Amino acid sequence: MSYFSTVGCSSVASPARFSMHRLFSFNPDSLTARHGVPSVILAFLVLFCISIPAFSQVPRSNHVVVVMDENHSFSEVQANMPWLVNQGTINGFASNYHSDNAGSLFDYLWIASGSCHSAANCPLIAGRTHDFGCSGSACTGAPITDDNIFREMISRGITWKVYAQSYAAAGGTVTTPDNHNGTAYVRRHNGATWYSDILNHLNPDGTYPNIVDFSQFATDLANNALPQYSIIVPDVNHDAHDGCTTAAVCLKAADDFLNTNLTPMLAKSYFQPGGDGLLFVTFDECGSATNTGCNAQVYTAVIGPQVKPHTQSTTFYKHENFLRTTLDALGINTYPGASINVTDMNDFFNGSVGFDPASFNFGSQTVNTTSAAHNFTLNNTTPNAISGLSVTTSGDFAQTNGCGTSLAAGATCTVSVTFTPTATGTRSGVLTASYTGGSATASLTGTGQPVASGDLSDNAWSCTGSCAAAVSDSTIQLDGASTK
Repeated sequence: MSYFSTVGCSSVASPARFSMHRLFSFNPDSLTARHGVPSVILAFLVLFCISIPAFSQVPRSNHVVVVMDENHSFSEVQANMPWLVNQGTINGFASNYHSDNAGSLFDYLWIASGSCHSAANCPLIAGRTHDFGCSGSACTGAPITDDNIFREMISRGITWKVYAQSYAAAGGTVTTPDNHNGTAYVRRHNGATWYSDILNHLNPDGTYPNIVDFSQFATDLANNALPQYSIIVPDVNHDAHDGCTTAAVCLKAADDFLNTNLTPMLAKSYFQPGGDGLLFVTFDECGSATNTGCNAQVYTAVIGPQVKPHTQSTTFYKHENFLRTTLDALGINTYPGASINVTDMNDFFNGSVGFDPASFNFGSQTVNTTSAAHNFTLNNTTPNAISGLSVTTSGDFAQTNGCGTSLAAGATCTVSVTFTPTATGTRSGVLTASYTGGSATASLTGTGQPVASGDLSDNAWSCTGSCAAAVSDSTIQLDGASTK
């Protein structure tokens, strides 16, 4: 085995993916090698890997939509879900994608936190995933406190919702049990309801604002108010689980549900050429609470304008790859559970043009003074050069760059942005790179702090906003000059 494959650096032609913490540890005086790799070579490889552009080929999206259907094999779906299969053929589908576990809840947890959270049913990663007594229907040790996609979105201010069919009729609370009030809603298909990030922050009535009835989806869609990440949870009569006598009947009901509810979404501008919409439809397992007899193979479609048309991926994927792909699409570079050890599903995409980071908060800055510059990297991970390039900012932000008017395939350039608030309070703006056929953006925020002024001889101070904050944190103007 080469040292490069030991470390995990990929070739220069593809994004770097490595987990150095597993190979060595730093202290002030030494680099300690592990796995028999000499420390001098490790030190070289660290520098080599870090020098490779470590950006994902998965394009950023502000409209990621996830649907998980139930209990049917790849071949059954291909034979009985014409709308979904047609969308997969036009866009992309995975023909070598496999379920992690038999038992519904397990797989909803895999696409949220990269584990089944049961030592008896899947390997646990020391220090990363733990046993919460989960089965295919419940987690007796809930709430799950391991890292998960909901925690990462909440910490970054990424908007999200779960749209669950029959949720309101069932009771509309996070802990509403399966089939409550005679409905077809089941909590075991609503993965978000098992995590501490939700369960420890419920409203007094047991609800959580981001988990809503599916009826809200049509309203949000009509008002162009879908969040950045949406999970659609059909009830068991519409996810191919129940309410039917044959596979064909089950799958037709699921296909009709997708057609009726997602066709209007695919007509939106963000799912049209130049848009950033990204829809994933997958299945929990290939049989009824089993992966036996169907090799755990499930159908997964990847749909959107940034998907390479007519892609059929033969790469071996599982639900942890799915999780990593959705994280990368949202610009999240913290990978829960097993998603840290796998690649994303980047063979579906042509690459993208985007800023890294996708957002930045400049913090507090005195009004009419200029912050230190923060650098953004503009990445072109597409196979083609972009032309007609122009970089601009809006609001109280300014930029300088060396990007020129074009950016070669696989190339990067740096944009330096500064913040000069013209008023107190929260200030917002956008960094935009426009080019022929598209644009890339990064959100900019900062807070304007007030300026204090006055005559020191008689303590005749005046200030805007809070005087205490002004005197302690802001610039004091003295005889036309200023000082801190």
